[in-house]
Amino acid sequence: MLWQILPKVSRSFALCIKILPKPLNSQMMLAYLIFRIFDTIEDSHASISVKRELFAETLSLFSNRKASPAKVKQRLLSELDYTYEKELLENLEEVVKTYYSQPAGVRRAILKRGRTMAHGMLKFQGKNIETFADQNRYSYYVAGVIGYLFNDLLYQNKIITKALKHRLHRYAHQFGLALQKVNILRDIAKDISENRRYWPAMLIRKYGLSYENLCLKENREKAIRILEAQIENARRYLEAAMKYIMLLPRKAVRVRMFCLIPLFMAIESYVKCAQSPEVFDSGTKVKITRLQVQEIVAKSGLWGSSNDRLLEWFDESMARQC
Repeated sequence: MLWQILPKVSRSFALCIKILPKPLNSQMMLAYLIFRIFDTIEDSHASISVKRELFAETLSLFSNRKASPAKVKQRLLSELDYTYEKELLENLEEVVKTYYSQPAGVRRAILKRGRTMAHGMLKFQGKNIETFADQNRYSYYVAGVIGYLFNDLLYQNKIITKALKHRLHRYAHQFGLALQKVNILRDIAKDISENRRYWPAMLIRKYGLSYENLCLKENREKAIRILEAQIENARRYLEAAMKYIMLLPRKAVRVRMFCLIPLFMAIESYVKCAQSPEVFDSGTKVKITRLQVQEIVAKSGLWGSSNDRLLEWFDESMARQC
């Protein structure tokens, strides 16, 4: 059931998660669905006080076996606004049941990172993102913690050693930040239309603009300069994500593919954003083609074990930004 729900909430991650070896694939699928529930709470138009209660009640399901998924489900379905997440919320009992079927170490890792995510999301309710430091903190809570979770699960499944886990820790959360920062780049027009503001307000003010006029065509020249600053900031995180992948065991090709596919999909979107001011047009969405996705999947499988080939692919892809 949960595998059927996954592509309904994210087709791209459904593709990547299925590539992982068992049981890591099921563990990441479960974690992604749990975190998607937190994301649905964050994105809703419920009041901050209601969101605080829903975060706490949802977290309690994964720390207290006696908590009632049916009651929490009823509240989530009645208090939140949602679209394609409805089936996920309706199957909350199955999510909780699957969670408690996991080994204790896996449950602890998911709960630990889930708490950080939920508490962090709550912190940013009503808080403005003024600087890149603010953007980094927000991106950590919604995506960086997933990098740490992946590290935890790799260790739980004996795919990496404790020593390698420590080495990977430096880049793990930056991997998640890289993907999130590209999302923030490409979704600027849509986010503004939905009153979501993830670009640093201080940077926008520096060029005499505001969120209200950033996407106006008459301000395009200044907006592009702001975009260039966002592009430059995101680049360092994409580079760190590549370092993370190259530290992963070369024999763990499917694990590397899980990371390579979303990274290179993000890079293609990143390059499109860098090359096109259409990112500010509300009617235009920066998307990569199905053929590009197929090429990324194929190259990830062919070159996944070769750091030299991967670095060459990365450098060639990033060079297209210029």
